[in-house]
Amino acid sequence: MPPSRTPATATTQTVAQVNQTVLLEVLRRHGTLSRQRLAAESGLSTATVHRLVEVLRAEGLVEVETERAPSSGGRPPQLIRYNARAQTVLAIAVRPRRIVGVVAALDGTVLHEAEHHWVFPGPDRPREIASDELTGPLLALVDGLRDWAGRHAGAPRALVVGVPGAVRDRTGLVEFAPALDWPGLRLGVLLQERYGVPVAVESNVNLVALAVRESPAAAGVGDLAAVVVGIEVGAGIVLDGRLHRGRLGAAGALGHLMAGHAALDRPLGRTGDTQARIGDHAVDRRITEAGLTVSGTPAERVAGLFRLGREGDPAAVRLIGELTDDLALLVANLSTVLAPELIALGGRLFWESGGELPAAIESRLQGRVPVLPRLVVVHSTTTELVGAAAAAVRLADGATFITR
Repeated sequence: MPPSRTPATATTQTVAQVNQTVLLEVLRRHGTLSRQRLAAESGLSTATVHRLVEVLRAEGLVEVETERAPSSGGRPPQLIRYNARAQTVLAIAVRPRRIVGVVAALDGTVLHEAEHHWVFPGPDRPREIASDELTGPLLALVDGLRDWAGRHAGAPRALVVGVPGAVRDRTGLVEFAPALDWPGLRLGVLLQERYGVPVAVESNVNLVALAVRESPAAAGVGDLAAVVVGIEVGAGIVLDGRLHRGRLGAAGALGHLMAGHAALDRPLGRTGDTQARIGDHAVDRRITEAGLTVSGTPAERVAGLFRLGREGDPAAVRLIGELTDDLALLVANLSTVLAPELIALGGRLFWESGGELPAAIESRLQGRVPVLPRLVVVHSTTTELVGAAAAAVRLADGATFITR
């Protein structure tokens, strides 16, 4: 018999936080409104709106316009405006060799961007290494962004960090991030204690999925996935408009899909079957093995591969065809299990292909899967930062959700 659960209850403070969030979202969506219109659009009572507007006004999150709305009789009503520049939030995208962060206003506008290039400790490092040594470059970047915000735009009210791995959403525990070699790192607690603002740590692919969910491409879409093919291969999944994290935040670990019987004899490692074929390291290796004369950074080598393919180089055409088949199988498996309406594709392969891959994947799958989703390409790092900034704004608003 499963253990009994204590029913969730809402305190007066929780209800007030939820109602404040509702008012801020209504103002963001509609612009300046009178208190009466705010009550009508939010569904809250006029008395509640009057009280909460004063709370938000004291915090600097809303302002009262000097001009009044037109009156249909009597004194013209005051107009309330969302003050997006009152304070800021921080959004961070962590990569194995690069960390990018932005200071954003409360409407998501990016005010400042910075990045650090770093060499993370490899798998041969001592296992007893301290967490601050693992996260030193991240903390240095956050410190710099926080200082800039304090001098130029207002103290940050929230921080969201995206990492390439599985994260326990409520604790910020990085459960599994082999690309960073962060085993069981309690990053959320570390950041919360250091900065004293609301903090969320999220899988990078989940942040991409959240950004795609709010984009014009996903208007009216309830089920979608954001697939990012990088050093690791993963997907953020949105079902019925809600992010699906799975047990221990491990949903969407596509790089570890098993491709054959031999996979059953191998323990879980840093690289799964799918990642070993289409991850960034694998693609770079396959370019070399194909004997293609392309040089430069890994991104430049991928761009060179597609350039040679357009020029008709037989080895390049063959490798592009193999990679397209590998990606089509990935999309087919995801589509067959989830049947999403939309799949956003991010990563070096898609970005450097010049937009060729989605149409080629659709051609491979036409008539071969029950439901063929619409495919779009996104810039994964930029989109991740958009998702992180949006999540940080919700944290800053004090958004409170009563969940099961």
